[in-house]
Amino acid sequence: MKRYFVLILVLLSLKCTTNSNSKYYGDIHIKLPKSGFQKLKGKYLYLIDVQSKATLDSVLVDKPELQFTKIQRLNLNPLFLSIKHYDVYNGFKGLRPIGFCTELSTQNHVYSLFYADETFTEIVVFDTAKLEKSWFNGSKQNAPYFKDLVLNYPEASNPFDTKIHEHNKKIIQSYPDSYLILKQLYSYKQFFAPEEIKKLLSYFNPAVKQYDLYQSLQNYLADNKFFDTKYPSFIKFENAKGEKEKVSTNNQSVHLIVYWASWCLPCRKEIPELKKILAKYSDAGLAITSISIDGNKQDWLAALAFEKMNWQQLLAIDSSRMQLNEHYAINAIPKSYLYNSQKQLINTFTGFNSSLEETIRNEIK
Repeated sequence: MKRYFVLILVLLSLKCTTNSNSKYYGDIHIKLPKSGFQKLKGKYLYLIDVQSKATLDSVLVDKPELQFTKIQRLNLNPLFLSIKHYDVYNGFKGLRPIGFCTELSTQNHVYSLFYADETFTEIVVFDTAKLEKSWFNGSKQNAPYFKDLVLNYPEASNPFDTKIHEHNKKIIQSYPDSYLILKQLYSYKQFFAPEEIKKLLSYFNPAVKQYDLYQSLQNYLADNKFFDTKYPSFIKFENAKGEKEKVSTNNQSVHLIVYWASWCLPCRKEIPELKKILAKYSDAGLAITSISIDGNKQDWLAALAFEKMNWQQLLAIDSSRMQLNEHYAINAIPKSYLYNSQKQLINTFTGFNSSLEETIRNEIK
């Protein structure tokens, strides 16, 4: 008796799974205008996955209203789709998409792509003769796409740009379930510091955690768990001769790495103090490297000639600047990182801090 009871439960669970919306995308209903139906009658419409280029379903055009049903759902991501038919154009036979309009667009565009999820989709196809109104009704995933909403990413010279952050924040909070916006964030991830990615992710609803891109971003952030701490010997910067050079890896007792720029007045005021500290502790094992984030190399070279700093001078520009933004939170300068002989971070200092010399002295002892 118990075995039969267990079997019934299993069958019921299988039935529930089969009927669950999570296994299929919502049905897609197509209404063709009179001219479109006459042109396509007897042909097939094909439902195409834009990303994989796979044909998910096909339907014979034998009436003006058609429907794609039971579209297999392999994951919980929204699908980016197109509906196409074979046509001959300039003597060549190929797949051409059907088009539709949407009130969500302010540009009066004719679209041929759309997102689908478990929501029912209804499309009234655009009539080239413009005799019938075209429209689209479907997943809310389409709103950011039809409205042409795009995240911005900061310039390398200003990785924590407040205006760009507020722009992106507003978009995400307006569409916190959007797969498209999450996809943009993933595509632009190398332009953002990991801490900024975490902030932007926090503006999404928890529902986005079901998407594979969310997990991919989490994996990316996990790989950056040493963000703003690791010794930057893995980056090749540029020296004053235009050569690629890494931060010194000599066995100094203490290594101070200072990020600065020629246009930064507090940075320039700090330089005489750094000269005094180096003169006092260089024999005890202190080394200094200054890494400029100047966007103009000539400005940097002019500052070097004027300041005459007798320690390693490097410039983060182009690809090295992008790497710097990816691995460090240099959102204010001067910013200094103090490492021990094992290249482990001791402390960071933003602006010239009177405790810097005391920290160096204690570490050297």
